[in-house]
Amino acid sequence: MVICKRSLFMIPVIMLMILTLGIGVFASENKVYDFASLFTDIQKNELQEKATLLSEQLEMDILIVTINDDEGKTSRQYAEDFYKEHYFGFAGTSDGILYLLNMDSREVYIFTRDRIVDYFPEVRIEATLDAVYPYLGEEKYSESADVFLDEVEKVMHEGLPISAGNGPSTSQIPSTTVETVHTTSDSELIKELTLYLLISIGLGAVTVGIMAMNNRGRSTVNARTYLENNSFVVTNTEDQYVRTTVTQQKIQRNTGSGGSSGSSFGSGGGRSGGGGRKF
Repeated sequence: MVICKRSLFMIPVIMLMILTLGIGVFASENKVYDFASLFTDIQKNELQEKATLLSEQLEMDILIVTINDDEGKTSRQYAEDFYKEHYFGFAGTSDGILYLLNMDSREVYIFTRDRIVDYFPEVRIEATLDAVYPYLGEEKYSESADVFLDEVEKVMHEGLPISAGNGPSTSQIPSTTVETVHTTSDSELIKELTLYLLISIGLGAVTVGIMAMNNRGRSTVNARTYLENNSFVVTNTEDQYVRTTVTQQKIQRNTGSGGSSGSSFGSGGGRSGGGGRKF
């Protein structure tokens, strides 16, 4: 029984991939990026759990970001670039909303992407800003983020506004109650890791067996087995390049500009919208 060295090398790689995928099943995606350190650990965990649960229920990505340095960008530019660079979205789409607290310019900004743009026209953006604004003046930043999440849930359950062109929504998201997300304990985590490790070892053993069977009694058949000597002759062929003609034509394009609020097409494709307010 002979197993090639390359096959033996691939076995631990396959096992590592299986174990990594297993860990990814119960690893939570980060929803809170507190670069400005405005939240305590408890507040950050609570916001993370609530945003994660709402993201699943509402089928959209919901992010909370705080910064001390906007890198010389506007709040809208920073939010859009951050969203695009991290490939945020839900289930293969770019649908989502981002709540930005820009402490560099003392501005709160709400950024929307793709399908969520229709749910948050300017009037709803302003209403959400009205709801969070009082907490910002009192430096209650975690409370403002919590109220933001409540407003997102309320708006999505209300459905598309009439101004979106569809009339009153007949397919609103069912009303749900936010429940406490169960946090995996250390003992449960160890049990799950052990389970995935055992599964990986088992699959690795099966892989070795299959490779061993495939290598048993392998014959040395190659192309020369079925080819008669001197029966195949290659002749030279040659193409002559003549010339290439290139025609150029100027295409006229329409240009325009939009405001900071409302819908537009983002730099990475897709629609984006939003609005902000100084505090």
